[in-house]
Amino acid sequence: MNKKVPFHMGGQWRRWPLLALFVLLLAGCGLQSGPKLDANDMKFAAFYSDYLLRSGTALPESADQNVAMTAGELDSLFARNGFDQKTFDAKLRSYSKDPSLWREVLLQVRKNLRRQQ
Repeated sequence: MNKKVPFHMGGQWRRWPLLALFVLLLAGCGLQSGPKLDANDMKFAAFYSDYLLRSGTALPESADQNVAMTAGELDSLFARNGFDQKTFDAKLRSYSKDPSLWREVLLQVRKNLRRQQ
C-alpha cells in the first residue's frame, strides 16, 4: 500500500501570483507620484502664476494682447513674491536638470491660475 499524501500547500502557492501582482501595482502607483515641492518651489510657482496673469499670457481672450512688463513692474513682482533675479535664474537652472520637478511646478502654477481666475 503505497498511498501518496497529496501536497495541500497548493492553495497557498496559488496566492503568490495574486500577492505579487498586488505588490507590483502598489509599487507602480508609488512611482507615478512626482517629487514634492518645497517652500522655494511653491514661491517660484506663485511668482510664475503672477507673472502669467499680469502679462496677459494666462488669459485666453487676451492671447493677441500680451502686455510687456517694464523692469520696474518685474522688480515689483519679484519683491511681492519674495524672489530676486538671481534666485529665479538658479531655480530655472535646477528645473532644467530635473524635468519631473519642473512638471510638478507647472502643475502647481496651473492650480494657482485656476484659483485666481
